[in-house]
Amino acid sequence: MDYQLSFEAPAGKIYQDFTSREYWETLMDAYRFLTPQSEITQFTSDASGTDIVFKQNLPRMYLPPIARSVMPVDMIITREQHFDPFDHAGGRAQGSYRASVPHGPGHFGGRYLLTETDGGSQLRLASVCKVFIPLIGGVLEDLILHHIRQLFDAEEAFTADWIAKHH
Repeated sequence: MDYQLSFEAPAGKIYQDFTSREYWETLMDAYRFLTPQSEITQFTSDASGTDIVFKQNLPRMYLPPIARSVMPVDMIITREQHFDPFDHAGGRAQGSYRASVPHGPGHFGGRYLLTETDGGSQLRLASVCKVFIPLIGGVLEDLILHHIRQLFDAEEAFTADWIAKHH
C-alpha cells in the first residue's frame, strides 16, 4: 500500500518533529485515549539517525470478530520507527517502520520518504502487510491495511495540530 500525507511545514521542520522525543511523548498521550497502555520503550537519536520503539496494548474486545478468532488475548503491538539523518542538500529524509505482535501470524512494515513540496512537505509511506493464515490471511491483510490507513490519517491530523501549536 502506498499512502501519502501532506503537511503545511517544510520537510526540515517535520523531520525535527519526527526526531524529537517530545513529539512522540505527546503522540503517546493522544493514543492513550484508545490504548491506555501506550508507552515509548526506546528513543535514541545520534549521527546515524533516530530510532523510536513504542508499545500499545489494544484490548481484545476492540478487535473485529475475525481478528478475535485468531487473537485470543489483548493485542500488544510493538511499533518501531527509524529516521535516517536529514539530507539538507536534497531537502528530504528517509526511514523505515514496522509493527509486530507477539505470536502474530504475519508482519507489517515499510519505508518513509519525506520531501519538500510547494506548500510544505509530503510523507510517502510504502507499506507491506502479510498474514500467514490459510483462507483468511488475505481478508486479515485487507482489514489491517484499512485500519492502517485510518491510523495514518489520525497521525497526519495529530501532526497538523502539532505544527499549528509548535511552528
